[in-house]
Amino acid sequence: LHRSRPSKWQVEVLHLPYGCCMVLGIIGNRKPASSSSYDDVTCFGWCNSSAVIEAGSYQWFLGSWDGWQAGDRGVFTYSPSEATLSLRLLRGGDVREFSIDNCRQPDGAFIYFYFTCKGVTVRFSRVA
Repeated sequence: LHRSRPSKWQVEVLHLPYGCCMVLGIIGNRKPASSSSYDDVTCFGWCNSSAVIEAGSYQWFLGSWDGWQAGDRGVFTYSPSEATLSLRLLRGGDVREFSIDNCRQPDGAFIYFYFTCKGVTVRFSRVA
């Protein structure tokens, strides 16, 4: 992602099998020490459970987040100057806004996808 200006991307959740864990967000570490890379202190994002990952730690029900569902479309914006990751969630006819503050990535940020099982299907696209 860009180090000096905001980056935007979109993820559509096409299929999410019951019981699978999915995290979508950013990470700053290209080679996390743990196989559970969402535990890395540079990881920030939203889970399909009601958890939000902040610096590798679970935060439950943060900002009324209730998890991903098949059919969701999320538009992400990472602003390195403000150290914020925001999510605009489109679900059915509803639009909800979420953000995570203090997610500075001094060595750069990377788009992050984490899935625990086969069968998860998402569509990724850049947003101009």
